[in-house]
Amino acid sequence: MIDTEDLRAQKTDVQKKSRLVVIIVCAFLSVVIVKLGFLSLLFLAPVGYAVLVCNSVWLPSLAAASANAALLIILRLFYSGSAGSLPLEILYFTALFMGFAWIMGGANLRGAYRFVLASAAVTLIFLIYINSSASGFYLVLNEVSQMLTQALNSSNVDPARRSLLQQIITPERVQEMVNIFLLRGGALVSVSFVFFINRQAAISIVSIIKKQRKDRGLTAFFAPPVTIWVLSGALAAILLTRMFRIQSLEIIAWNIFVICAIIFFAQGAGIIFHFLARRSYIFKLFSVVFVIIAILSPGLNLIAVSAVLLLGIAENWLPLRAPKKEQASTPEP
Repeated sequence: MIDTEDLRAQKTDVQKKSRLVVIIVCAFLSVVIVKLGFLSLLFLAPVGYAVLVCNSVWLPSLAAASANAALLIILRLFYSGSAGSLPLEILYFTALFMGFAWIMGGANLRGAYRFVLASAAVTLIFLIYINSSASGFYLVLNEVSQMLTQALNSSNVDPARRSLLQQIITPERVQEMVNIFLLRGGALVSVSFVFFINRQAAISIVSIIKKQRKDRGLTAFFAPPVTIWVLSGALAAILLTRMFRIQSLEIIAWNIFVICAIIFFAQGAGIIFHFLARRSYIFKLFSVVFVIIAILSPGLNLIAVSAVLLLGIAENWLPLRAPKKEQASTPEP
């Protein structure tokens, strides 16, 4: 007769092996998806899936980071034309994998704080990477600006307007504008967007494959109460630092403002998801189509983002997701 303890030990071994297989497969998928063009935006989703299914934060992230580092080294050995510092590139992707895994499975801190801290850390590494002397980021920008200049020279644009555009679209001016955008929250928004869509994708994949929902997502997300005061203080700091031309403090204030704006945008999206949860499938379908159109429409997407952001801020004073009170029954005579 087989001992119960032996059965439990065998079952534990099988579970450990199955988790290890899931981690290895997800790490492989992440590295492959990076090279798939448009789909590369979702390369973190397999790692998030492994974190949720295996209840492990560091093993999936370390596996994916190791596989990616090995691939980068192999490519660099056989393709010498690769631009950028290899150690910094490996550090950047490792930070992405580990930061995202911590967002998905960390339990020692509130999810909103994990998201902010991980995004800020990865953004800092990203800025160091693209501004390194070995990075090819600004070389590409120079090539693009030169192509635009050549296109203007060969076009039938009015000479006065062409001269003005040629003064604006220069390699130095393009690099300066990109630096201004990235340092003042643009890089932080980009990293946060990548983390957000991969988190939603990982949760959706788990709910489809495992038929289970790990959390309610943005529907149950509420911004920390102090966020509105930090947002107000950051806005005041931006105005003061611009007035007194303190660039370093202005950059810090802009990034703090952007962090608060991202939190309130998430709260606004949570309000929308909360109301959509009570609607019919047809209404949800039309809502998704409208969101896609709004995102792809220049001008309309800015209005939509601003509206969701303001909706999130408004919930500080309006109980938009407060449960409806049941009507009291009529007392019997």
